[in-house]
Amino acid sequence: MYMRVCAICAAAVLLVSSATTVVGAAVGAAVGAALAIGAPIQSTSIPSERKAARVAVLPITGAIDEVTLWSVDRRLRAVSEGKYDAVVFEIDTPGGEVVAMLDICLHIKSDAPGNTVAWIKPKAYSAGTFIALSCREIVVAPGSVFGDAAPIAVMPGVGLMPMSTTERAKQESPLLDQLDADAARRGDDPRLLQAFVAVERELWLIQRTSDGARRVADRPELELLGLDGAVLPTRPTGNLGAHPRTPAELPLTAADKGAWTIVELIDTADRLLVVQSDEAMRWGLAAAEVKDDAALSAFFLADAVVRFPESWTETLVRFLISWPVRILLIAIFIVALIIEGLHPGIGVAGVIAAAMLVLLVGAPSLLGLAEWWEILLVVAGIGLIGVEVMLLPGTAIPGIAGALCVLVGLVASFTGNDPTSAGERAALLTASTTTITGILLGAILTWFCSRWFRETAIFKSAVLSAAITGNHGAPTRGEPALPVVGARGIADSDLRPSGRARFGENFFDAQSTGSYIDCGRAIEVVSRIGSTVIVEELRADRDGNT
Repeated sequence: MYMRVCAICAAAVLLVSSATTVVGAAVGAAVGAALAIGAPIQSTSIPSERKAARVAVLPITGAIDEVTLWSVDRRLRAVSEGKYDAVVFEIDTPGGEVVAMLDICLHIKSDAPGNTVAWIKPKAYSAGTFIALSCREIVVAPGSVFGDAAPIAVMPGVGLMPMSTTERAKQESPLLDQLDADAARRGDDPRLLQAFVAVERELWLIQRTSDGARRVADRPELELLGLDGAVLPTRPTGNLGAHPRTPAELPLTAADKGAWTIVELIDTADRLLVVQSDEAMRWGLAAAEVKDDAALSAFFLADAVVRFPESWTETLVRFLISWPVRILLIAIFIVALIIEGLHPGIGVAGVIAAAMLVLLVGAPSLLGLAEWWEILLVVAGIGLIGVEVMLLPGTAIPGIAGALCVLVGLVASFTGNDPTSAGERAALLTASTTTITGILLGAILTWFCSRWFRETAIFKSAVLSAAITGNHGAPTRGEPALPVVGARGIADSDLRPSGRARFGENFFDAQSTGSYIDCGRAIEVVSRIGSTVIVEELRADRDGNT
């Protein structure tokens, strides 16, 4: 009986074993067949530090400036409040201001979640390259490009401004330090990143024949390996990220001669490094090629991708602080201020001048770009000009001081705090040129208006009607002839220096030659400008003999 039971058990074990073998073979055959016909197999394996359920996308477009910095800071706070797992900076920029770029990089490293990715779509030149390298990883859109990040000084309307060797070295030093830190954090060869900023660097991608390991080599290393005369491959292939990588600090020796081959030329000594999307993949600068939001979601295995664009106020402020718009705003401000000074009490011109002033200093101050002393200086300057016009005519000192205060305040409202740097000096020159151009344009427009539009119905309705009419009901059209030189009349309002005067039964726009004339004083016409009579107070009346 016992022997029979053992035999049955042995047979059962043999049967199960055979069945398992058959099933395993069938499964293996099925998988093999699937691979043979190219059946898609989904892989959900990504680095743990990359995986994110909720991803925030922050577009950075256009020139990098103070508005970009303010916008990135605001949106990063919103991302932090929303508890997002990853932040993607979608970059499309030609470059921009160095100081703003450095602050943005600092925000990315200190205020953003640790999982940061730069999505270059389609370009990230200069400052955009630094912003991209500040992120943990870079992904590229098909056909995208980045690099060429050397500092330059540019003035709008003029172009590039030359920098001395010392100035260039001063600009490059902090940038090279940041690139070295980015290379250490990302695991890149620092020479590869430095080629974005500094010329006179020749770099090649080389590969070890024994294990396929790849690294970057410069001219001395190429000579050491005996590869300085080697012919470059016509079609480089492979991906640095898919090969073993040898660290740059591991020195090559003469014993390595013959063990390495050239894969491709990376950079020559006569140009700054510019990287195409396929090159970024081959050289290990980019982790993946991402075409759209769907591919971006798959890159993170994310459940949600949410965009945080710039607000309309940020777009408006960027428009208002652009130099062409500032020239126009300054010109309109000058015209309106002069009209209000010549015709006090009108109100319309004063409101326009005030509105232009609010746009000039209020727009940058809205984003913290203009400091309180700059605004105060502009307001004080306008006050001094008012003192010159209303209280101390002809003295010139308050007017000149006021004009200088307005000029300095407007210039300072869109420059930085480091006048020793080449970039800030270029910004100072741009600001000065913009302000002076606006003032000159305002003066030209004022002359043009007084010359050609003084007799028009629109100008009369805006100026003469407000200045001459009132409770008197005097005619405002051109029916009464202007008083001739030598005609005598009465100041119908205080002339400070402009106002209205009565000659007989008619009222006219009048302006004193400099001194203020109180209402009711006897006056005499000394000249005429358009429809305005220029008057002086009668000497007898000044002596009190009315």
